[in-house]
Amino acid sequence: MSLKKSSPIVVEVDDLNVSFGKKRVVKNVSLTVNSGEIIGVFGISGAGKTTMIRVITCQLKKKYWTGTVKVTNLSAARNKNQSKILGNIGYVPQLEELNLYYDFKPYANIDTFASTYGMDVKKAKDIAENLFTILDIPKDTWSKKLKKMSGGEKKRVSMALGLIHQPAILFLDEPTTGVDAYKRYSILTYLKKLNVQLGTTMFIISHDMECSLVCDKAAIMREGKLLEFGKPADLIASLPSNGVIASFTIEDLNKKKIEEIKDFSPVRNIIRAGNDVIEVLMDNYDENISDLVQHIMNAGIKITSMTKDIATFRRYFQIRIQDEEEKERRNIDHLSESNDMNN
Repeated sequence: MSLKKSSPIVVEVDDLNVSFGKKRVVKNVSLTVNSGEIIGVFGISGAGKTTMIRVITCQLKKKYWTGTVKVTNLSAARNKNQSKILGNIGYVPQLEELNLYYDFKPYANIDTFASTYGMDVKKAKDIAENLFTILDIPKDTWSKKLKKMSGGEKKRVSMALGLIHQPAILFLDEPTTGVDAYKRYSILTYLKKLNVQLGTTMFIISHDMECSLVCDKAAIMREGKLLEFGKPADLIASLPSNGVIASFTIEDLNKKKIEEIKDFSPVRNIIRAGNDVIEVLMDNYDENISDLVQHIMNAGIKITSMTKDIATFRRYFQIRIQDEEEKERRNIDHLSESNDMNN
């Protein structure tokens, strides 16, 4: 009987701190990424996700950071390793115009990009044709100027450029931002397809929680801290009742009614999901749902509809951020009370 070998670690970050002057923008971040995984890095602007990626991709000088960062088993702190690391990674920017020449045809873009890696022209063309095929870029567009291609086709050519030198790791900056829902899911489908067929490890840096649908693991960052790092399904299951939500439509919903519902002791979180809709997470859903409904009715609150749902990753993210904000408020209040007592 043979044991399945675990995938090798391709990115290792241990106790990473990044500071610019007295401002610390990344705080004690540690994570490991295995070969072939898709990692989603999520957080609002200023969360520290881009700064962390800048360290991993050797864009930030060592004087600004401390800790251990290894990429494809090479230390990012050593200057002599940085060119090797850069050769092992690819990058797809948020805006295609940053890495595409719109007046060139796809092949000309490939030739130009491949030349920066000193690649053989024929080999680069062969790789490009394989990538274009995987990405379903119509063959009759390969000889068109990029400016005549659709937005989705340009995005896919941009992905191909990021992979032309066959990197071990591909970084994608906001790959779904600014596109409609259909194109968003199309892009995510192609990323998963590339990941499966090529085995490329991917980092998706995004505000778009829908990207979690194709991620093996998700990192949630806030104000420089890594709050969570794990499988999206496992994170959702860590919520009360394994993420089961009671969704209520309430007549004339207002803050007072929400506070009255919160008075039911098993309730842990209430999210306002619309003008008249709330989502309630509570302990022991099956045991307590009937009592919760009775509690709401006893308070004179009219329920017009109710459904049982499972929390999405977007909802998990929102709850996790809110919990962190509430914890900070409590700490500030506690500190203020302590100062008052000492004065």
